[in-house]
Amino acid sequence: MSIESVLSAPALLIRNFEKNDLEAVTSLMRELNYPTTLNVMRERMEAMNDNPLYGNLIAEVNGVVVGMIMLRQVKSFTMTEPVTQITSVIVTSSCRGQGIGKRLIRGAETWGRQHGSHLLFLTSGNREELAPAHAFYEHIGFEKAGYQFSKKL
Repeated sequence: MSIESVLSAPALLIRNFEKNDLEAVTSLMRELNYPTTLNVMRERMEAMNDNPLYGNLIAEVNGVVVGMIMLRQVKSFTMTEPVTQITSVIVTSSCRGQGIGKRLIRGAETWGRQHGSHLLFLTSGNREELAPAHAFYEHIGFEKAGYQFSKKL
């Protein structure tokens, strides 16, 4: 590897969400077909940023937001210690397969440990188009452990 390729390698930064990330986060949500608007995302992100039980990490390459992971600390009477839930993880399609998702998960692990969690978990749908995401989760050490049931109220 030449010194030129090292010097020109993209710099990946995992950091906390900032208010000026709002448009990029909204765009990422839309990329995964989550219908939302800038105002709706502003309200959601402000509410989460003001709550210490939520964490929102951003993946940035050379100053451009290319991914995010949203976290929530969960306390339950069934567990003695809190656990951390990944509520969403998104890497823009043009940057998948470059290790960004793995780095976001590592950031989530660190955030969870810092908040007293002993377990990191996520739920996902069973749609066919999610198969690559499920394979990714298992590849980086997640274990499939059941089903998710939901009911509209």
